[in-house]
Amino acid sequence: MLRTRRRASGLDARVRRRRTLLATVALSLAAAGTAAALPVVAIDPGHGGGDSGAVGVLAPGTITGLEPRFNQQLQPILLEKDVNLDVANRLNAWLVARGFPTLMTRTADNAGGDVPYTGVSADLKARTDLANGRLAEVFVSIHQNSARSPLATGTETYVKVGAPEPAQVLASGIQRTLVACLGLRDRGVKERSFYVLRNTAMPAVLVEGGFLSSATDVALLAQPDFRQNMAEAIGAGVFQYAGLGDPGPICAGGSVPPPPKPKAIALARAGKALTQRAGINPRRGDLWVATVRDEAGRTMASVPVRARLPNGKGVAASSRPDGKVLLAVPRRKGKLVVAVAMPGVKVAARATVPARTR
Repeated sequence: MLRTRRRASGLDARVRRRRTLLATVALSLAAAGTAAALPVVAIDPGHGGGDSGAVGVLAPGTITGLEPRFNQQLQPILLEKDVNLDVANRLNAWLVARGFPTLMTRTADNAGGDVPYTGVSADLKARTDLANGRLAEVFVSIHQNSARSPLATGTETYVKVGAPEPAQVLASGIQRTLVACLGLRDRGVKERSFYVLRNTAMPAVLVEGGFLSSATDVALLAQPDFRQNMAEAIGAGVFQYAGLGDPGPICAGGSVPPPPKPKAIALARAGKALTQRAGINPRRGDLWVATVRDEAGRTMASVPVRARLPNGKGVAASSRPDGKVLLAVPRRKGKLVVAVAMPGVKVAARATVPARTR
């Protein structure tokens, strides 16, 4: 009887070990499958080498955690290239820890591809060639801003002019988490024809975290914790773009803000003066304004939308800080349809575009 119990006990132990092994293998395979499904993220620290980018002046004695830099007046300064690389390294570590495959367009104080800096054109081409050649699926270029006015402040995210819906969704998500984490003014998602945006073959955004020309912003950018928050905010935007939901606590224990809940879109045709200021020939088209509002009737910034124009052309954009999306609509009779481009959100508006005589 005792021998039988021992045999049974030994069998049970072997079964348990075998089940544990199978479970471990299954988990490993699942993890491998998840990692394989995650997009390759190209992280682009702007400037580098002989191109310092923007320069900010710091208060004497400021501790940055970066290489100390001084201007000709021996004032401590903060170089954009140093801030960008530090944020990029932090973002890379954050994404890799969550299973994302990544590539850095530079890892040291060099030009793109970690080669000595020779000029802007070669530098930018090396960055986009690297991302395209490695088949990256997301491209995030990290920059800091500067302006003539010392009062300019805030965070903004750029996509290329006429960027398709995926880039608009990525930019809107990153802008939302950046504003929530950094607490700076929301300058919205904007369109510009930057080289790294128009020459990349994947959804691409360019982040301007803060203004080095602003005494307030530069003091924050000098803080390692603030740069960590910037990295985590960008990472959370990429995480959600990949369809992974809530990434958990970010920005010193804070949570990712819930996605906005648009309730309505209002469509209206702008006047002739505004149409002309927008650079549209009134004989060929009109400027229409789509305004996105929440359940309380407040305008909503950085909401990605898609529009179908009367000529059948599709347009993607994100609402500005005032909640408005400006649409150049050709003079052709038909329907103008604008809808929110967010998963699970069904908010749309339609308007009849009348035939216009020239």
